[in-house]
Amino acid sequence: IVGLHNIRVLCPVISCYLINTYRKPIRLYIAGGGEILSFEGTTQGDPLAMAWYSINTVVLINFLRSKSPKTTQVWLADDAAGASKIQDLFLWFKTLAAEGVKYGYLVNGPKSWLILKSPELQEEAQNVFGQTVNITVEGKRHLGAVQGSDSYKKEYCDELE
Repeated sequence: IVGLHNIRVLCPVISCYLINTYRKPIRLYIAGGGEILSFEGTTQGDPLAMAWYSINTVVLINFLRSKSPKTTQVWLADDAAGASKIQDLFLWFKTLAAEGVKYGYLVNGPKSWLILKSPELQEEAQNVFGQTVNITVEGKRHLGAVQGSDSYKKEYCDELE
């Protein structure tokens, strides 16, 4: 419902179609004549699904920017990343987790990684983030690239050969 309101304000050109399509649950048909109702998400193959998702995501991104202005954000579809000092990054992460729900964006802490630039930050990061995310000082793949220590980058690149 929030998404339908936002699209009406942000992009009225496509809002009529989306409101007419998604204001009621979608009927999904099951082999053998069954039917279920889908109350969330978009219909697979809907040509406006990605545009709608992108427009609604911008609202969330801008909200995060206003609440955590020191954090640089990078988004690719539904993958979000932030870079900042540990305290600022934790504020961004908590805000994303709390506000994201309103937009259908659910943070998956066990799949989230905090990549630290030096081992000296590990204790502080552990104290601030606790068990909410995975923490590494070595490195991790991120959006098809690799971030972390020089040895981890070399190891990653050697695996590709």
